[in-house]
Amino acid sequence: MKRLIFLLLILCTGCSGGPPEKRDTLAPGSAHKTPAGLKFRDMAGKPHDIDSLLGQGQSVALIFWQTWCKPCLREMPDLVKANRRYSLRIRFYGIISGPDKDVDEAKVKKIITRLGVGYPQVRDRDLRLSRSFEVEGTPTIVILGPGGSVLYRGHRPPDNWNAFAKQDG
Repeated sequence: MKRLIFLLLILCTGCSGGPPEKRDTLAPGSAHKTPAGLKFRDMAGKPHDIDSLLGQGQSVALIFWQTWCKPCLREMPDLVKANRRYSLRIRFYGIISGPDKDVDEAKVKKIITRLGVGYPQVRDRDLRLSRSFEVEGTPTIVILGPGGSVLYRGHRPPDNWNAFAKQDG
């Protein structure tokens, strides 16, 4: 029970909002780097090697969300549009944190189907990803740049996705 309460406190922080300057941070050249060995399987079982993508100069957007988080669901259509527009230059991943007893995967699948979410969904059962990226609430968007630096973290999508998109050529 204590673990569930702790999880809810962590995940509800973002849903409650807060001052805009605390919610959205553009951090070019941030000293914060991604953890080494960032690899995972999505809910369909497909492996993803984020280290490799970042090493190739690709940007990656990690979208931490929950099915019960109303701000998460309100932002989802904008994230779907951004994924469609920038998918060749920014790789998007939905991250759903929490153990199996706290996450209804059928509901996750229903929501992503209903909203047309085309990017992979990843379960963060042990909260490793959430802890690694210091996620304090949902929604949280973390954009990683080439080499693994954190370029953006916030509770809303960035105003200018193009700033984080790898330029061809």
